[in-house]
Amino acid sequence: MFFGWHWGETLQTYFLGYARSYLGVALFVGIVATTFFFGRYWCSHLCPVGGLTELGSRLIPRFLKVRYSGIPAPAFRYGYLSVFLIAPALGIGTLCCNYCNFALAPRLLGAPFSQADVAYFLRISGLISLGLVAALGFFAVGGRAYCNFLCPIGALDALSNYLGAKLGRRRMHVAPSKCDGCGKCEKACPVWAITEVDGKATIDQLSCMPCRACETACPTGAITYGKTPE
Repeated sequence: MFFGWHWGETLQTYFLGYARSYLGVALFVGIVATTFFFGRYWCSHLCPVGGLTELGSRLIPRFLKVRYSGIPAPAFRYGYLSVFLIAPALGIGTLCCNYCNFALAPRLLGAPFSQADVAYFLRISGLISLGLVAALGFFAVGGRAYCNFLCPIGALDALSNYLGAKLGRRRMHVAPSKCDGCGKCEKACPVWAITEVDGKATIDQLSCMPCRACETACPTGAITYGKTPE
């Protein structure tokens, strides 16, 4: 939320928001810095919200789930991030908190014990948030469509991941000489970061999280985590 500048807000008030949210600022800086050096381990291993939607997806029968791989995730993600940042600056309103999984997840778990949380889900914003979690989380193949499309932290974290990959940091990569183009890695990837180009798998670092599901699925050992060979 501290990134969002609101219509009519002074610079002093804006930067005071960083001071009030210092723990969140420190966490975000730590996530982005760690990602630059080691990859998106926050998103793949530590994020409690992503873990919740992924777990929920595993409990849903596969024939009920939707595969969103036909949608270009980076374009959608950064389009949404632009709206996320520009809307409050134009005085249109804020997407912060209203449609945020980090706010919804504790409310969802607390609803059986809190009337305030129940009241949230009876409002339009609460119903929309619940629908997004269901459609892009529980009923999505891999359970990570919300992460891939709408999470602003994930969007900025992905940029750090991409920059780290360009500068030679350790990432998931494919050895073309070992890849037979079987497509098993593409099906295993929860964020559809893998596509086939000229019969070989390629990994998009703007979407990849080093969950290593592709590495496990690859029958030829073509996918590993490490520095990309020259």
